[in-house]
Amino acid sequence: MIILFCLLTLIALAAAFGDHSKLFAVIVDTSAFWFNYRHASNALSIYTLLKENGVPDDQIILMLADDVACNPRNPHAGRVFNTDDQQTRRNVYGEHVEVDYRAGEVTVETFFRLLTDRLPHGTAPSKRLITDDRSNILLFMTGTRC
Repeated sequence: MIILFCLLTLIALAAAFGDHSKLFAVIVDTSAFWFNYRHASNALSIYTLLKENGVPDDQIILMLADDVACNPRNPHAGRVFNTDDQQTRRNVYGEHVEVDYRAGEVTVETFFRLLTDRLPHGTAPSKRLITDDRSNILLFMTGTRC
């Protein structure tokens, strides 16, 4: 709940300051494997909240191991839920999710290259932060290797 409040506050502040052009986000799940399901769920929950609040995919960079939804241990194949509560849970993984960096691409080097715009020549624009001096950047990291 605190994460949701902070995120919505950031979105409201970004909208209130008209001199800032765009809100960008870098969402990083530093964990992998089934036993770190909660970290993938956290990252995907933030991603979903941003999209629901009008931030387009071209302004969100999602770095995710992407190994939970189709894990053989997942009783709900192809889905990742944000809570165990059967009444309030929702699937935060699906066709609406655009993972920019997955599995072995999620490294410290890639993260710093992304933030400093020192990615290899030919890197797709969808895998870059196309910001300017008036942009706000939300950085959300979750995992055991933060």
